[in-house]
Amino acid sequence: MIAPTFSWAPVTAVSPSAARDRRTDDRRCRVLIVDDNPDDRASLRQMLLLGSERQFIFTEAELGNSALQMMRNAPGEDVGPCPFDCVLLDFNLPDMNAVEVLTALCGSDNLPPCPVVVITGWGGVSRGEGARLLGAGAQDYIGKSWTTADSLNRSLDNSIERFELLKRRNLAQQELRESEERYRNLFDSLNECLFVVEKLDVALGEPVDFRYVSFNPAFLAQSEIRGEIGLTMRQLLPDDFEEWFSTCDRVCSSGVPVRFEHDVPNTERVLELYAFRLGGAESHRVAVIFWDITTRKQSELKVLAQADALAQADRRKDEFLAMLGHELRNPLAPLRSAVELLKLQYHDESQHPKALQIVERQVGQLTRLVEDLLDVSRVTTGIFQLRLDTCTIRQIVENAVTTTHALALERGQSLTVAIPTKELHLKADAARLEQVVVNLLNNAVKYTDAGGGIWLTVEEDGDVVVLRVRDTGIGIAPELLPRIFDLFSQAEQSLDRSEGGLGVGLSLVRRLVELHEGSIEVSSTLGYGSEFVVRLPLSAAPVERAPTQSPAKVAPVSVKRRVRILLVDDNVDAAESLGMLLTATGHDVRLAHDGQAALAVALAHPPQVVLLDIGLPLLDGYEVARRLRLQDGLSNVVIVATTGYGHARDRELSTSAGFDRHLLKPVNLAAVQNILSELIA
Repeated sequence: MIAPTFSWAPVTAVSPSAARDRRTDDRRCRVLIVDDNPDDRASLRQMLLLGSERQFIFTEAELGNSALQMMRNAPGEDVGPCPFDCVLLDFNLPDMNAVEVLTALCGSDNLPPCPVVVITGWGGVSRGEGARLLGAGAQDYIGKSWTTADSLNRSLDNSIERFELLKRRNLAQQELRESEERYRNLFDSLNECLFVVEKLDVALGEPVDFRYVSFNPAFLAQSEIRGEIGLTMRQLLPDDFEEWFSTCDRVCSSGVPVRFEHDVPNTERVLELYAFRLGGAESHRVAVIFWDITTRKQSELKVLAQADALAQADRRKDEFLAMLGHELRNPLAPLRSAVELLKLQYHDESQHPKALQIVERQVGQLTRLVEDLLDVSRVTTGIFQLRLDTCTIRQIVENAVTTTHALALERGQSLTVAIPTKELHLKADAARLEQVVVNLLNNAVKYTDAGGGIWLTVEEDGDVVVLRVRDTGIGIAPELLPRIFDLFSQAEQSLDRSEGGLGVGLSLVRRLVELHEGSIEVSSTLGYGSEFVVRLPLSAAPVERAPTQSPAKVAPVSVKRRVRILLVDDNVDAAESLGMLLTATGHDVRLAHDGQAALAVALAHPPQVVLLDIGLPLLDGYEVARRLRLQDGLSNVVIVATTGYGHARDRELSTSAGFDRHLLKPVNLAAVQNILSELIA
């Protein structure tokens, strides 16, 4: 039984808000609405009328079979090969569902093609179900619960346009089939190798295979295949990689051509292939053109290898220079200040041992770096030579803690150190390993807020020593963890090198640890701190060190007038050594190691001169200078930039921020004395 159907006379409805931007089609649009719910059919009619200025001819059906019958027997006037311009098809009908209707519609040769929009239920359909509808032949699908006049008309328009494109594509495919014979002579005349294969029908679960259909003369002349028409690819080429068969299958199924390269098994030959389908969608034939590009690929690989070698050499050079700059920048400032302090021969020699320790530590490091710089071969070969000797892990840890402890105290942090009573010996470059520990401790200090905790523990684990540095700091973002040890791994550059930096510190740490045949790993939870774990091989030999000699004393320098100086630098050694030197010359010196502390000290003890580093944590030097200029009683203070940034642009920035002078690190004492002399005068 065929369900009742309804036809409606041409009608026109205008909705200014919906139709203002919609194009007008002078031809009447013939729409078949297939839905067993009369209210839903009425709603669809109303939305089409409200959302468009075009005229519609509506035909309705309640069942899928009724709709199919209407498509076969279109009543009325001669309307061409297709009785309708579009079908609005309900997803669930009493006798069929939308997929079954689409299958019948697309699978019957006597049915004209027609764009179909499936109207899904109130709950919509899943993405997979939607893909199934589109795969079955629907041009679009839209849910009842979110359908509006505008969206329904837009879906109808788009479906009709896609349908027209589909017809043109089918026409093009037909023309391609008709032109196949015309191009046969062209294929035969090609200098490139060409062959045609046809996909075989194989049992379910069997691997796909193709039968050779034809070869062009160039193929027969250049290949080892002779007259094997009718044999399959798997018979002739059993060792070919499976991707080759799946590529031909994909080209055959989709009609999308593919260009790719193929290494011939058991040979050094490389082929470039271009595979495309012959004929339309129903065709099972694939044509393949290929060229032997072995010589070209060998040349390309040789060039790439040379380029890679040059790039690696350049990268190693850049990494070396970056690491060298990272190590050179800070030691120079405390070294210069400590040397000047020792020249003074000030009567109170209580500060001389500390200055001597600074000199001894920094001179040793700089001597090693200069020697490294002269060894140019390391840059090109990637060899980072160590000066191995027998040492103890206790020596390394204690020296590193001595270097870092003051900074932790300055920032109000606790530093807990646990070392076994048993001496653990290493065959290592003690200075380099001290550098590793100092770097890890400095990172922990600088990324941990005041009041936080830092733990350094040493444990013996079989034939290795395990050193852990754990903190309660800000942690490391998950996306940064995989590349935290890469050179220049920081997310962004900032003036605060200690907390944004150049990204070389941890890269250097990893290199030094690996050169000692050790390993380093990190674990972190963002907001809850980090833990770095270093493992190094143990050695049984003891260590011996020669004593160092004290340098000669020099005469002190007199001072005419006492000047109040605020010295701000996040390098504790640099600040303390220059501070001691200026104090020894008779000045009143206060120290601060970050921007906020500098402001606090300046307000509590107003200075006459501020020696201010630019790259500071918390607040950079530019911001500190601006805020000092805004404070009552400090607007006329002399502010001197002490920085490693020395370009013209850097000087312009310091001037605009309120700095009076710009001195480059390491700061020359004579330059500071000249500024103080001008102030005194």
